[in-house]
Amino acid sequence: MSDWLNDIRETLERLGGSGSLSEIYKEVKKVREERGERLSEQWRSTVRAIIQRHSSDSVQFNGKEDIFYSVEGLGLGVWGLRAFVSLSPSDFEPPKKIQTHTYRILRDTHLARAIKALHKNTCQLCGTRIVLGEGKTYAEVHHIRPLGHPHNGPDIAENILVLCPNCHVRCDYGAIKINLSQVRTHPRHQIGQEFVKYHNEKIFKT
Repeated sequence: MSDWLNDIRETLERLGGSGSLSEIYKEVKKVREERGERLSEQWRSTVRAIIQRHSSDSVQFNGKEDIFYSVEGLGLGVWGLRAFVSLSPSDFEPPKKIQTHTYRILRDTHLARAIKALHKNTCQLCGTRIVLGEGKTYAEVHHIRPLGHPHNGPDIAENILVLCPNCHVRCDYGAIKINLSQVRTHPRHQIGQEFVKYHNEKIFKT
């Protein structure tokens, strides 16, 4: 019989990197049935236990292979594959535009969720982490050089900050000058100096 861990990995890859437990169960069942393997009565519990043992977001983490992450907070049943949390600009499609009377840029929500997960929904400027209850936390994504006209900033990781609502509004209205030396960072999320320079020169109001 094949390894459950590999089956869960394959399942999340098929789902595009993340999915709810119900989606994961459905796809795992399909993966197993495609090979003609039978499922025990407790197979769903096995899937949950393996995910939790291989995620540093869970108290059941085995301290070894950190493969999965909780996308929306523990207890909400949405899990992602850490290997898919890649922040290279080449891994994401350019922002799409829908023509109406103007152009509206569609943001890459998977990229935003991935970056917020890296920072555990903690504001990179003030350190605030808003707890909503039941283990769920909240933060917002801010594009340092705004996406829309006239700024036309790119929807890439280097142009993104994870902020609390207060800092987000202050950045939007130019009430904050961004000092990179004071920004809380993560080794897998680098901030582009050119975007910070743009904010400080074009958006920040002295």
